[in-house]
Amino acid sequence: MSTAARETGGWRRIAGTLTLAVLLTELPWGGWALALRPDFILVAVLFWTLHQPARVGFGIAFMLGLLADFQDGAVFGQHAIAYVVSVYLVLFLRVRLLRFDPLRQAAQIFPILLAAQLAVMLIGWLAVEPPQGLAILLPVPANVVLWYAIALFRRAWHGKSLQDAE
Repeated sequence: MSTAARETGGWRRIAGTLTLAVLLTELPWGGWALALRPDFILVAVLFWTLHQPARVGFGIAFMLGLLADFQDGAVFGQHAIAYVVSVYLVLFLRVRLLRFDPLRQAAQIFPILLAAQLAVMLIGWLAVEPPQGLAILLPVPANVVLWYAIALFRRAWHGKSLQDAE
């Protein structure tokens, strides 16, 4: 397979995953399901930032954050800033995250996802009004569970990691 074909396939996988994340966000969520809904777009952006940092980074995170703001009817830039901060933290911890098994990776990604939700809450608070509770933090455990499931799936798909070979 030529290099150009592999690069195109990589972009197709990334675009397909990000499109799926946007479509999952558009499903009719309501009640507790809406409160517990994972941030599919953020998890997809962080996954591809971790595994393809040359292709997915700050620019794509910012654009998809603006799209998430538009979808949720939030303050314009609220999710975008949170996504960019999260991408920065994943890039900062990239080497460390890649060395862990899925459970430890999910534990390490938890503070990053929590920081993203806290940034969304803080920006919304500064721009509009104080939060009416901490319900905005409910998606964080769902995001961690989603990350763990994706990491397990990726590990099963690609076989054992380097850590298992030792």
